[in-house]
Amino acid sequence: MSESETSKTPRNAAAGAKQAQAAERPVHEATELTKRNAEYMRQMRKSLDATALSGEKKTAVLNEMTSTLLAEQGRGTTARQLYGTVQERTEEIVNPKKTPVERQKANYWVTALDNGLMLFMIFCLMYGIMGFIGTNATKNSAGANGITAILITSAIGGLGVAKLFEYLMPAKDGKKVSLWKKIVWSVLAIIVWMLVFTTMSMIQGPLNPVLPGIAYLIIAVVVFFARMWLKRRFNITTSMF
Repeated sequence: MSESETSKTPRNAAAGAKQAQAAERPVHEATELTKRNAEYMRQMRKSLDATALSGEKKTAVLNEMTSTLLAEQGRGTTARQLYGTVQERTEEIVNPKKTPVERQKANYWVTALDNGLMLFMIFCLMYGIMGFIGTNATKNSAGANGITAILITSAIGGLGVAKLFEYLMPAKDGKKVSLWKKIVWSVLAIIVWMLVFTTMSMIQGPLNPVLPGIAYLIIAVVVFFARMWLKRRFNITTSMF
C-alpha cells in the first residue's frame, strides 16, 4: 500500500465517524433551527411540560414538529405560520379534533337533547295555541297536554331520533344501511314513540298538570332560543329541523 493510500484511510475513517455522529444527533437540537423557530420550540416544550401528556407523547410531538420545521424553514416558513400560536398548537395536541363519525358518537346526548327540545317546543307551541282557542280538542286531551306528559314524550322522542340518526349513519368501513332496514327501523321508532305518547296521555291530575296557554307559548319561545344556542355551541347538524 502506498504512502498516499495509507494517509487517505484515517481521513476517510474520520469523515465516516463524523457522519455517524451527525446521524445520531437528536432531531430536536435547537441549533439546527433558525433563532425564531428554536425559540418557538422552546416555548412549545415548556407549554407541553405543563400538560398531562406522557413523556413519550411529548417527545414524539416535538420531534415531528422539529422535523417539519427543518424541512420548511429553508423556504422562509416559520413555526408560527405552520402551527399558529404556542397556545393554539398545545390545545390542538391535547384535544385533537375528532372525525365526523367520532364527533357524532360523542355528541349523541347533545343530539338527543336538541331533538328533545325541538319536540318539546312544538308541543308547547301547539297546546299554547289550542289553549287560547279553547277548542273541545284541548279539553278532551287533558292528559296529553299536561306538562309531565309533554316532557317525558319529548325526552323519549329525542333519544329515539338521535339513536335512529346514529344507526342510519354510514359505518366506519363505509358500509351503507339498506333502504328496507331504514324503513323498518323508522316505522318501529314511530310505533314505540306513539305508544309512549298514548301511555303518557293517560296520566291526569296533579302528577300531570295542564298549564295555561300563555305559559306554554312562553316556554316555547324560551326553548327556541335555548336550542339555537345549543346548535351553535356544538355545531349540531343531525336533527329533524
